[in-house]
Amino acid sequence: MTGQPTGTIPAGERYLSDTPTLRMHAGTQPDLFLWWNAIPADAAAIDVVVHLHGFSQQRGEMALSEKVARSGLDLSGRTRPTLALLPRGNWVRSTWYDFPALLDGGFDALIDYGLRQLSRPLPLARLIVTGHSGGVMPIIDALPTMSRTPDELHLFDGLYGHDPALGDPMQGMAVIERWLDERLAAEPGQPGALRVVFIERQTGPMSRLVAAAIKRRLAQADSAQVPGLAKRYRVEPSAVPHGYVAAVCGPTLLARSDADFDWSRV
Repeated sequence: MTGQPTGTIPAGERYLSDTPTLRMHAGTQPDLFLWWNAIPADAAAIDVVVHLHGFSQQRGEMALSEKVARSGLDLSGRTRPTLALLPRGNWVRSTWYDFPALLDGGFDALIDYGLRQLSRPLPLARLIVTGHSGGVMPIIDALPTMSRTPDELHLFDGLYGHDPALGDPMQGMAVIERWLDERLAAEPGQPGALRVVFIERQTGPMSRLVAAAIKRRLAQADSAQVPGLAKRYRVEPSAVPHGYVAAVCGPTLLARSDADFDWSRV
């Protein structure tokens, strides 16, 4: 592109098919969406955002563009160089999708693959993981298998818990609490965030458990840090329907992880 300094990567987006990491996932092609903002020539590293989508009424015929539109992956408010990835999940049955390829190192492999698609290699700076609906619990399941702990989690009405037939439906709480302890121990030098937006009749019970876990930890934190931490680690009810939570809240949090939602403007 003319007028760009040498080494600058202009903002862009791209759909990819037959992504090696996602080969085991059943569904349509393309299977990966990338979006990046303008990356200056002097950038030494880049942030990565990965979003996991939820269920689809289109079942196994779902086009990835359906989830791109509702993902909230809007980088227009970010000032840091950022690459966003949206992988297509694995169609299980009916409307259900999961993400088995992202377990056991798959999450790391997907990030590495996405970074290699840029015209100039850059190392990972901050990792933000977001999820909506049925894409949230796969994030919780993948956390213990990731070599890089996410700096931020944005969880949009998806803390359903697990199938009680498979054991404790709230077993994911232990994973969240371990992540919370690790993240808060890194504050304030390496700031993080946990933002949970929920609808009571769908994901209220587990979301309220997460809120209680945050409250316990903030009660033990340095009182001078608590006001700032409380803005970045919080659980709150949604003022929009389930299908719109990620689309409405995602851009706000990608711009600022401590932002308040102005529901009156929705």
